[in-house]
Amino acid sequence: MPGSYRSWLIALVLLFSLLMALVLTVSYLSARWIIWEDADLYLQQTVRLYERDLSHERLELARYAAGIRDDQRVQDYAYAVVRIGTGTDSFQRLVQSHIPRIPVTAVFLVWDGGLVQAGKDSALLAAEIGRYPGVDSATTFYLDEAAGLFLVVMLPLEYQGVRLGQLAVARNISREWVASQPRDSRIQLLVERNGRITDATSPAFRGRNLDPATDRLTIDDEHYRLARVTLPGAEGQHTHLWLARSEEELVRTLERYNRAMAALALVVLFVMLATGLFTVNSFTGPMRKLIALTREIADGRLPDIRRARGDSEIDQLLNQFIELVEALRNKQKEVEEAQSRLKMTAITDELTGLYNRRYLNELYPKLVAQAERENQCLSILLIDIDHFKKINDGYGHLTGDRCLAAFADLLKRNTRKSDFVFRMGGEEFLVLTLGRASSGIDSLAEKIRIGTENLEIPSDGNTVRFTVSCGVSCIRGDSDSRLPLSQLVSRADTALYRAKKEGRNRVRVDQERCGAGDCSVHACCD
Repeated sequence: MPGSYRSWLIALVLLFSLLMALVLTVSYLSARWIIWEDADLYLQQTVRLYERDLSHERLELARYAAGIRDDQRVQDYAYAVVRIGTGTDSFQRLVQSHIPRIPVTAVFLVWDGGLVQAGKDSALLAAEIGRYPGVDSATTFYLDEAAGLFLVVMLPLEYQGVRLGQLAVARNISREWVASQPRDSRIQLLVERNGRITDATSPAFRGRNLDPATDRLTIDDEHYRLARVTLPGAEGQHTHLWLARSEEELVRTLERYNRAMAALALVVLFVMLATGLFTVNSFTGPMRKLIALTREIADGRLPDIRRARGDSEIDQLLNQFIELVEALRNKQKEVEEAQSRLKMTAITDELTGLYNRRYLNELYPKLVAQAERENQCLSILLIDIDHFKKINDGYGHLTGDRCLAAFADLLKRNTRKSDFVFRMGGEEFLVLTLGRASSGIDSLAEKIRIGTENLEIPSDGNTVRFTVSCGVSCIRGDSDSRLPLSQLVSRADTALYRAKKEGRNRVRVDQERCGAGDCSVHACCD
């Protein structure tokens, strides 16, 4: 029996060694495939992110253009230039005063037979802007010049119902916009014109050649994978945007993984050989192991154990222990899952899946302590759906519930993972967020308000749309962190009441002081 047991164990050790080699090989190949696939996925996701940013850039530029056009002084001066025939200096100075405050590079007033320009790039675009046909509504297009690719928004300009011409606003996408993008050592944003890189987030790429027909680029012996960033509405241009992902970091990651797996294989092999030799020389080892397992179970620990494949009494006894441990572990898991479900049921709203008022009372002291400890701002955004009773009365409570669920999903999409979103009851919601400055909560509130305007809820062939009113308040960790939750919510509720009183579908900020000194709520922690 000792000899046969020894032979069986040696064969088992050899088999496990072969299996370990196979597992390591498969693991390495799988890791290589996953790393490359993940890198490609990250590159494509980054491309889509930039494309969304460019679409947002078009909307932002249109908003800036509308802001200039709707300036009453701009309309007055434009009327004087176009209809009365006065000089253009006053109009140019007025428009020039707008440019430093907004991300544009040139502004134009165009009418039949005339053009006034302002801005550092206006001379490059004046001829093509002057030839562009008149527009009856906001129009966005691109101008591809040697100095870069310009995004242009053209709006009709009127004065007291009299059509004067068009107002055009331009921004250099391939210069100012690229320079404003965050730098990432793994991903570089490139501007290519006729096969040559004219601008990039890294100076090392500027002036290099790029073949648009390939998806590879080599800079100083470093290889990059290319992906095209599609400019919305810019077909047929000579200037293009690319993302370049470095492949050297991936290669280094694979090398580190290979070394780690080799070291792990040596350690595992050494442990297996040592265990095999020990077991061959002593039959008391398995018995001691069973005794140790019994003690661990008695102490409440449930270790992971590999099942034995032999038919000996020791193997059968060990398998019985394994089944016992697995049964206990399953029961323990069921209890933990039940506890988790009960906890989530206690702190979340059944309809929307958001946190409820009970969890707000529990969470608030913790966030206040964190704000005080890290000298941050704790901000509250209180949101109420406008005229929600009309939705329930006009379309039914089922449609009302759909509206609440859709709005809850919008809140989840537009808040950070570190933010906390609550349904306070009925159609009232609350967002708690920590940050270095409170200005972000104002932007978040406006983003939620605009997003709600675009929501469409189907109801028996009809489409239900609604708006929200928002109230904002905050406290600073180093000043009034002892402010009770009820008082902070009351401040936000006061701001919400002002938003409703002033016509709904708007955001209002608490006007009370947020702490010691002259730190107002609107400038809290700025």
